[in-house]
Amino acid sequence: MRKIKRHLPQHLHLVIATGIFLAILVLAAQIVGRHNRRLDLTRERLHSVSNDSIAVLYRMQRNPLWVRAFFAEEDPARHPLRVLLKEMATHHPQFHYEFYDPDRSPSEARRYRVETYRTTVVEYQGREEKLQEFSEEALTNALIRLAHPERQTLCFTAGHGEAALTDTERNGLAEWKQALEDHSYRLKEIQLLGRGIPTDCASVVVAGPHYELLPGEVDRLQKHLETGRGLLLLIDPMDPWTGKSFQKLVEPWGVRLGENVVVDKMSRVFGGDYLIPLVTEYADHPITKRFRVATFLPITRTVRMASEVPEGVEVTELARTTQGSWAETNLKKLEEGKADLEPETDLVGPVSVAAAVQIEEIPKGGRVVVVGDSDFVTNAYLKASGNKDFSLNLVQWLVKDDRWISIRAKRPRFEPLFLKKNQSVGVAIFTVVGLPLTALAAGSIGIWRRRRRSA
Repeated sequence: MRKIKRHLPQHLHLVIATGIFLAILVLAAQIVGRHNRRLDLTRERLHSVSNDSIAVLYRMQRNPLWVRAFFAEEDPARHPLRVLLKEMATHHPQFHYEFYDPDRSPSEARRYRVETYRTTVVEYQGREEKLQEFSEEALTNALIRLAHPERQTLCFTAGHGEAALTDTERNGLAEWKQALEDHSYRLKEIQLLGRGIPTDCASVVVAGPHYELLPGEVDRLQKHLETGRGLLLLIDPMDPWTGKSFQKLVEPWGVRLGENVVVDKMSRVFGGDYLIPLVTEYADHPITKRFRVATFLPITRTVRMASEVPEGVEVTELARTTQGSWAETNLKKLEEGKADLEPETDLVGPVSVAAAVQIEEIPKGGRVVVVGDSDFVTNAYLKASGNKDFSLNLVQWLVKDDRWISIRAKRPRFEPLFLKKNQSVGVAIFTVVGLPLTALAAGSIGIWRRRRRSA
């Protein structure tokens, strides 16, 4: 009984100390839960978002922000995106993110109109942005557009056999219309000879005409550019009636439309037709400088910079086909299913199929993009590789939508260690002799101490 009383204070002290320790743990957990902070110990700050992204998130803190990523369950790209989103969430109190497998959550995929894997939907104040790229730069620029919404108007011409915006068949533009509306653009059709081009048209789009422009229509398009607005021309080949008026329209800007069809037998390697050239080479231009995806332009003509470009006009050949392609000038032979390179008459690849024009002599800076094909934005081909992203980039540049920032990608720095001969010998001796001897000595000392205690 006395022994129990003598040890009671010690047990009570242990109980009190344990209680205090547990209370400290609970308090620490509460503090950490309310003030969540992550520590990035990598030299290049690989797992930290940039100060630009933090500033954007700070300005959006008053409203909830949702990011929904649609990735396959086994997709390895899930992890880096999750790390990025988790870090962003520490800088926004109402930042929410979720991952869905489109195959396992088809209802969610339909709800957000997700049609391809690796699609990220960003939602803020009832507005949405869809991304196919999952970098910090792409996500932050989507946040900028959501925080500063602009609904610009794109005017599509009608009356020349152009593809229809509401057509859901293979040759229609219904899916491109949906993609543009998802990016906050307002679309409407116009007649060039009717009331003319409305002043709210940020850019005019001529998509796959089958008939010539009238002289009055050419004049109206030129006057439209003089106000500093944009013009997108998607001019297919092989139609003899879509040559003279459009060539007349683009000549003053130093652009030349080819009377040819691009042939690329490399496309067969990717399961395509030899009249669907593969485009993998892009210019250093705001439209394509961050573009890394191949595009396919079915039945396209060349669009090149003219030998003489007027002063005050800057022409950039945006996209080129592969080395094995060429521009076939014998269209009759193509119609018979024959395609053979004739260097004397054909243009040897790689050849340019799109050009961007910046007209500096206009006070407000008119912009034009000419592409030798319109099929790449139709329902049949819009989802092929990078076609949709390429088309959206064209429009963004034309309407002067500069709501984006550049964030340099972070990569681990590789610094190999080079040892001198004497250093290499020292490392080898330490590894082969020093470490085993150290382990042997430590073991011997341990055995000696154990025997001494037991003696």
